[in-house]
Amino acid sequence: MKRWYVVSTKSRNEERAANNLKSGNIEVLAPKIKFKRYKEGKFVYIVEAMFPGYIFVKFHPVDEFRLVKYTRGIKTIVNFNGKIVPLQDELIEFIKNNLEEGGVATIQKKELRRGEKVVIQEGPFKGFSGIFEKELDSKERVAILLDGVDYCARMEIDRELVASA
Repeated sequence: MKRWYVVSTKSRNEERAANNLKSGNIEVLAPKIKFKRYKEGKFVYIVEAMFPGYIFVKFHPVDEFRLVKYTRGIKTIVNFNGKIVPLQDELIEFIKNNLEEGGVATIQKKELRRGEKVVIQEGPFKGFSGIFEKELDSKERVAILLDGVDYCARMEIDRELVASA
């Protein structure tokens, strides 16, 4: 009976291993995660493996073991004392249900509440703290009251740069 197993891939070879296994008619789940990162003064979207160095493969542990183990891009099938252990189908379904089209999940930012203390994580004001005031129309930017020595200044800043203190 075919079951899901965790397979370790060579460094940054998740996609290569998944494609090679798919070409051998093996079912593979190689989830990715998409997030924004502040880089060189602007935001860029980055898509990378959700579990770097690992993919999930559904195969028969006797009939298809060698096919999986010796596929290009695969390092090993994860095992415990030489015994491969199948995953629960519910875990794979949970991951699949939280992926968008193309097998990509998007990180959602934590909801901020008015009056909550926040810290700026990137950019020219990195390390400054303030009080969350409100999200602006696009929800990409927020208004915060920036703490000063003896005053508070209102500031509008990209949402991605702010985190709870």
